Amino acid sequence: MNESYESHGKVRVHTHATFEDAQSSAYQESASTGGYTFPVTLAKQGNRLFLSGALPIVFVQNRLVSNSVLKGGGIQDTLKSINRPLERKHVNEIAKYIIDNTSSDYIIPSLTLNVQEAVNVHTVHGGGYFKAGYMVIPIGVNFSITDGQHRVHGLIEALRTLDKESPEKAEQLRNDSIAVMITCEHNMMKIHQDFADCSKTKSLPKSMLSVFDMRNPANRILSDIISQCPLFRGKIDTTSKTLSKVSSNLFLANQVRQLIKQLLMRGSPTDADFERRAKEQLEEKEHYDKYLAKYVQYVNQFTEAIPILKEIASIAPDSPKKSLIPKYRAEGWICLNGTGLNVLGALGHDLITYEVPDWLEVVNRLSEVSWSRDGELWQDNIVSAGRIMTQTGPTRRAVDKLEESIGLDFLVAMRKKVNKAVGETDVNNDGRSDS
Repeated sequence: MNESYESHGKVRVHTHATFEDAQSSAYQESASTGGYTFPVTLAKQGNRLFLSGALPIVFVQNRLVSNSVLKGGGIQDTLKSINRPLERKHVNEIAKYIIDNTSSDYIIPSLTLNVQEAVNVHTVHGGGYFKAGYMVIPIGVNFSITDGQHRVHGLIEALRTLDKESPEKAEQLRNDSIAVMITCEHNMMKIHQDFADCSKTKSLPKSMLSVFDMRNPANRILSDIISQCPLFRGKIDTTSKTLSKVSSNLFLANQVRQLIKQLLMRGSPTDADFERRAKEQLEEKEHYDKYLAKYVQYVNQFTEAIPILKEIASIAPDSPKKSLIPKYRAEGWICLNGTGLNVLGALGHDLITYEVPDWLEVVNRLSEVSWSRDGELWQDNIVSAGRIMTQTGPTRRAVDKLEESIGLDFLVAMRKKVNKAVGETDVNNDGRSDS
């Protein structure tokens, strides 16, 4: 055989005349060492060789190792470790995601690994560095994790749980695979730099995540409400973290999500509580359709009742009149900011939850309310010194005053009685405001 080799760190790349020779040599080596042979693609980035492919999850479970620094460790501890501190909460979140979706669809991004022990790769002559090959992993040889330790620990935790609760699902998961990129690197400083470089990512804005992540019905109903309500259709920014004062969009998708959070739960639930409640109440299609119809009906009804919202809803998504939206927003309408949406969401929750008779007629009374920032109803609750407050306490008081003004005194009295019984107070701890 016409064979030669070159070394890249701990990886020795053997080149053969044909793929048949490369494959034969790889499998002969793995047979004699009790190891495994995996197909890989050899590729070059900068001055270094990389190996890309996929590993069975059962292999990932048993043959990948992490070396995490302990939280609170000093600089020497960090320099001796490969990985950042292991966050158990993040591991559990990944494990739960995998367990919930093993039998349907899931995705785990690729892992970045490094070779700490000698391995051989067999490939062919020619073709530069971008070509196929076969990597031989002898028995006892492990790979270290550069990027992805939480994914690996999440997989392992998911397998432990499934082994107890659903062995058939555990077996199914072990038979799946995960993509990997292997660096031919054993220098600790370069491994640390690789992890730092892999971490240069930008998280999705909450508004975009709300639209992309359809596993939770809380996000599905958001998408459906936006598409079915003329007030929102074509006027929602789904890619930004904040809404520019000159934006011709009316709200962020995440602000509409907060409206739905109020409709479903009221108050100030965490995202985790909201998503859990959404799964409990909206997972079944029959329930989902029922809630969606009610929420769309409510949004369209208050849109019809409040003149400024009715005006904006009449603007077609592609109309030049969308340029009027920043002007309307600058005029200081309560219902054109996130706090106002939360107030409307809490009102809708009470109307629907307590099955208020003729609730659509009650919503029509919103036409009699002054939605100006200067309106008397909003003073000393969500408006203070001309600025709009965003905290739970002021918002709750604004909802009480709004409900009293449209004839829902009995709901306010009932809620105050319950709050008094459980010792609930309206406390504003941080003093934040939103101009």
